[in-house]
Amino acid sequence: MCLCLEHVNKSFGKPVLRDISYTFEPGRLYVIKGVSGCGKTTLLNILGGIDSQYEGTVRWTNDRLWRNGKDPSVSYIFQKSLLLNGLSVRDNLLLIRNDPLRVEQLTEALEVQTLLDKQPSQLSGGERQRISVVRALLNDPDLILADEPTASLDGVNSEKIAALLAELRRDDRIIIVATHESCFDQLADVVLRLEYGVMKEEFSAFPSGTPALISAGTDRWKASCKAVDYPSETRKGSVAVTRFSLKRHPELLKLKTLLPLALAFVLLLVMGTLEQCFSTETIRLYSARYPMDIVHFAGESLERFEYKDQVRVYNYYMTQEDGLTALYLMPQEDSVLNVEGVLTAGIFPHNGQEVILTGAAARQLFPDRKTADCIGQTFTLCGKEWIVAAVTDDRNDFFLQNAEADYYYNYAINMVDRERRFVFIPYDTLAELLAPGEPPSDVYMCVIRGMGADPKMQELVTEALRDDFGQVHPPNQYYWQIAERQGQLAREMQAFRIAFAVVGTLVCLYLMTIIRTELFYRREELGYLQIFGLKKYEVLRMILGEHAVKALAALAAAFGLLLLLIAFYQIVVGGFVYPSLLSCGLCLGSGAMYLLCTALTTKRFLHRSVKELIA
Repeated sequence: MCLCLEHVNKSFGKPVLRDISYTFEPGRLYVIKGVSGCGKTTLLNILGGIDSQYEGTVRWTNDRLWRNGKDPSVSYIFQKSLLLNGLSVRDNLLLIRNDPLRVEQLTEALEVQTLLDKQPSQLSGGERQRISVVRALLNDPDLILADEPTASLDGVNSEKIAALLAELRRDDRIIIVATHESCFDQLADVVLRLEYGVMKEEFSAFPSGTPALISAGTDRWKASCKAVDYPSETRKGSVAVTRFSLKRHPELLKLKTLLPLALAFVLLLVMGTLEQCFSTETIRLYSARYPMDIVHFAGESLERFEYKDQVRVYNYYMTQEDGLTALYLMPQEDSVLNVEGVLTAGIFPHNGQEVILTGAAARQLFPDRKTADCIGQTFTLCGKEWIVAAVTDDRNDFFLQNAEADYYYNYAINMVDRERRFVFIPYDTLAELLAPGEPPSDVYMCVIRGMGADPKMQELVTEALRDDFGQVHPPNQYYWQIAERQGQLAREMQAFRIAFAVVGTLVCLYLMTIIRTELFYRREELGYLQIFGLKKYEVLRMILGEHAVKALAALAAAFGLLLLLIAFYQIVVGGFVYPSLLSCGLCLGSGAMYLLCTALTTKRFLHRSVKELIA
């Protein structure tokens, strides 16, 4: 299969190639000579499909137009080896073709297998060029284009590389070398000279029409050639480009690189954790201070509650005498008067004879004493003598807030005795003295032991308290407070998500600018990787892989920091919290959006031709 040029013209303001027509035949080594700037590189770029902006036709004899490096395959050898620093020689080769067996075969054939684990900076000029020859052979090319391959070498190494390229001739391969040196003259099958844009044949070892032949070469190379060209059983699929990228760019995993993304993820996770665990953790913290097991059960609600055996119902005991109102006092663990700060003097009663007075009652009973001096005093009510164990300030808003959590107390404060001259008598003692009254509004004060620590029971109680209109009523005033704060948090979280989406959109636009700048500075690398055999989708995958690793590392760092915060919270506060699935999904969605921005920016950047990238 021959490569034919038909009336090819190329100009850069002035003519560089003038009406070139020529046929390159397989099995031959062609040397194009000429002074620097005569158009040798331009001609090779046209032959290799890098430059498609020309007049005329370049085609193979099967009439397939040769454009953009498509089938048949082509490989380049440049004046500089263009090996990627940061990768070993082995990784440089595997990046182009992930076929370790073929790499081993080719390096052994070219006697450079000992260089595989070295860095490019550790190689001499001749060694680097021999590796570039191996790279050119990885994809078994039909066309090898060598652009000044010996220009940077000394005389001895130039002759070695020239001899090596001559040995690569094969009856289905064309080799074209552009050079101004003479080391190829004795090895070439055809020498062409390019002057003033016109190409002429200066020397040909074959009379016109003679079939092409493979040059003699060395026995070493011919013996290994069969092994090299035999299809390898090793996987030739996708290249592990991400691993190579991380070797070249370890800064992707540095803290300063990960910090912006990690902080965004942490913010999402922390806010999601707050939203997820706010209710249960607030109830747990309230339970340490407030009686969270009390429930205001209406008669019909109590009837439809399926776990009545776990409910203790307190009857409504109340009487008035001598201007004082006697009310029941629940056991200490269930009483709203046991909340820290409610009692201004004394301690909660520990026997049936001790009582709690409001400040108004204490002033009526002991007008000449200060509140603190009332502790331990005795008085008579309902025909029984009582001892004052504690006093609470009924003018204190904190007392009123907690009294609202007890339905009987709230009713007495608002409907029975607005002056709040209350005497709180232990429930069992008062029950011996009085007959139970009808509860106000058919609402009973109840206790379900352990409800504050049991979310399932809280859900069942709340469902039993749902009214005929579907309105949900929390078990008591403390749950009302938590529900209000939960609603406020939900509104704040909604505003946060909107703000995050807006800021995230702006950040994505900024990131696209950053990524474009990064790609601009890497454009030559990306262009030459395509010349050496990496497809555009593989280059795209390489860039995406780098940023995917960055995003995953940032996400891992965010989860690690969140775990530290959770551990700190558990040690200091004693609770266990965890992020919501929504916040985890938002993190993944943010990461996916970041990668989408990267993909769109990179794909658009790679729409440029290889020539534009390497120019």
